[in-house]
Amino acid sequence: MTPPLSLLDPLLGRWRSSGVVLDRHGKPDGEIAGTDTYSILPGGQWITHDVDVVVGAQHALVHEVIGGSHPDGGWLMYAFDDSAEPGLTRLSMHDSELLLLEGDGIRSWFHIRAGPDHMTARWERSDGSSWTTWMAMRFDTLGETET
Repeated sequence: MTPPLSLLDPLLGRWRSSGVVLDRHGKPDGEIAGTDTYSILPGGQWITHDVDVVVGAQHALVHEVIGGSHPDGGWLMYAFDDSAEPGLTRLSMHDSELLLLEGDGIRSWFHIRAGPDHMTARWERSDGSSWTTWMAMRFDTLGETET
């Protein structure tokens, strides 16, 4: 059974995104800056997530949709960028303040209530045997979006 999408309400709005990219030794290797915007689609069954960030020297524009039921629990998360095919990840509620995003060789822990006006995320990637932190991010609220 899919959890109610309303559990993701803390994500809704516009966020200033910032952070650091880490090399394989955990040393800073680049900065992250931009915006993330989460909006509920008409009907309330899906959330859109628009990413407009610079990661190191690379500009990333991504449009994601979150909703539906993932076969392993949680929600489906489709990502559309400059790739020929959309990416598919799973988003699940780990506890009332922690979301886990899981994909092919990546995962991210989102602390959606890290503070009254911000969230944090730790991105990790796997080499097949262990997980290494790849990015550390902070999201500061810029306001609500129209629904």
